[in-house]
Parts: sequence; C-alpha cells; structure tokens
Amino acid sequence: MKKLFGFVFFGTIVLSCNNSAKKFETQEGLNSRNKVDEVVIVLDSAITKFDNVLRIDHSRLAEGEEVYTPPSIVTIFSNPKVNSSLLKINQLVGIDLPYKVLCYSEPDLVNASIAYTSSDFIRRRHGLTDLDLISFSKDMDSVVNSFPEGILSSTDLKAVSKNFGLIVKKSDFDFVTTIDHLKKSIQEQGDTKIFGEIDFKKEGSLYGVAIDPTTLILFGAPAPGGKAMNKTPKIGLDAFCQKLLIFEKEHEVFVAYNDIIDFSDLYYQKWTIPQRVVNYRLNSVYENAITEK
Repeated sequence: MKKLFGFVFFGTIVLSCNNSAKKFETQEGLNSRNKVDEVVIVLDSAITKFDNVLRIDHSRLAEGEEVYTPPSIVTIFSNPKVNSSLLKINQLVGIDLPYKVLCYSEPDLVNASIAYTSSDFIRRRHGLTDLDLISFSKDMDSVVNSFPEGILSSTDLKAVSKNFGLIVKKSDFDFVTTIDHLKKSIQEQGDTKIFGEIDFKKEGSLYGVAIDPTTLILFGAPAPGGKAMNKTPKIGLDAFCQKLLIFEKEHEVFVAYNDIIDFSDLYYQKWTIPQRVVNYRLNSVYENAITEK
C-alpha cells in the first residue's frame, strides 16, 4: 500500500515558525507539544500496513493564523477493502471513515493522549452489528494496542444512538453538481482549505464492491477551528477537520456532516460560543450550496 501523507502536517511546521503562538514559547507549552509529537511517532510505526491519507496538525495550523489551541494532531489512514464492505451496508458510515486517531493534549497540557473512532461508536451510530465490524475492529485494535492503556482517552458512549450527531440534508442538484457547488462554496470562504477528497465508489470498484456514488470531502478553517477547539481539543477527532459526505441513494442526493455541538457535549458535557459560530457558518454554507435559488 502507498505510504504518503498529505502535505498538511509537514508543511505547517514551516508555516507556524513565522507566527508563534505565545503559549508554545513557554517550557510547559514546548514540553506538551513534544509529548504529542512523540506519540505520533509511535502511531506511525503502528500504521505502516495501511494507506496513509492525511495528517493535520491542528495546533500548528492555528498557530500559523496566530490562534492558540492545545497540541492536537489527527492522522487519517485507510483500508479501502474495509471501507467498501461497510459502505455497502450503510453509506452514512463514510462520515466516520477512513480510520482516524487523534494525538493531543487537554488544555492543562499535562499529558499526551490518544482518541480514536472505535468500532463500538460506529456500531451504535450506524446501526451495524459486531459481525459487520470484525475487520474494522481487528485493524483498529492492532493500532491501539501499540500504546499503553493509560494514554487512551475513554468516552462514555451511552448517549450515542443511531444517527447521533449527524445532520443530513437533501440536495436539489445531481451528485456531480452538488459536489461542485459545495467545493466552490468552501473555497469562497477565504480562510478555508480543502485537504482531500475520497471517492468511495471508485475504491469499491477496485474490490468488486458496487457502491452508489459516495464521496467524502475533508476541509477546514485553521483560525475558526483553533478557537473552537481551544477548550475542547478532543473534538479534533470528529469535528475538525470538517468531514462532508455526499452520497446518492435511490436517485436522490444527500449531504451529511457532523454537528460540532453534539460532539463537544459527548466528550466534555459542554459547548462553547466559537463552536456555535462555526456550526452556524457551516450550515449556511452547505444550505446555500445545495439549494436551488
């Protein structure tokens, strides 16, 4: 499998040097960042068998915009065969694929932790069975077991039921036009970057799995995102970067994305004003892009 990450992680190290956030000029801040970077190195050794898709260093990207958020690096890596088998069952699973691991520190900057999208979360959110998720679980367990148990961030998933935190809207346009409109609207924001795009239908065809048109767009705005993550960095697993799933089902086109507030409530039992601002902004951008005037 290919071993090539997106440009975001490595490029931002250079970018951030020009606009250092003052927090990282302190010994406490530097120590915290170093701890998280060391965990990322361990992660890299655990994911060599997967396709590396993208790495986003949230704090360094935000730092480049003179915004502070605690050290937080999300790594997205893939097993296309597993993706295809799950999408065949439920296209909405694509919002939680490929595999994701967040290496981060809480605002106190004391310890480095990791969070990841678990098979239990996907089972609850998408109505799948343990049997459906055998391969997913095996892959993620092989990665997570590389870390000492004390570093794993736990989440109480009792609040997660089917379609938790999902916003799904019907598009007035066909599949290709919907994607074009959304990408144009995202790029017109000025402070937003499109990090990548995954064509799950194309992936499935490589394994003889027929999937209706399904595409995931990965994007984000470093400054607003940094502000929204400042007190709740764990949301960098699901809410940042933004994951926008466009899919066709029974000749209709839908757009699905995560509600930032729901994930902040899940992880921290609270939400912040910057999160509400980003939520409102995203809803407006998407609504305008998929609604025929």
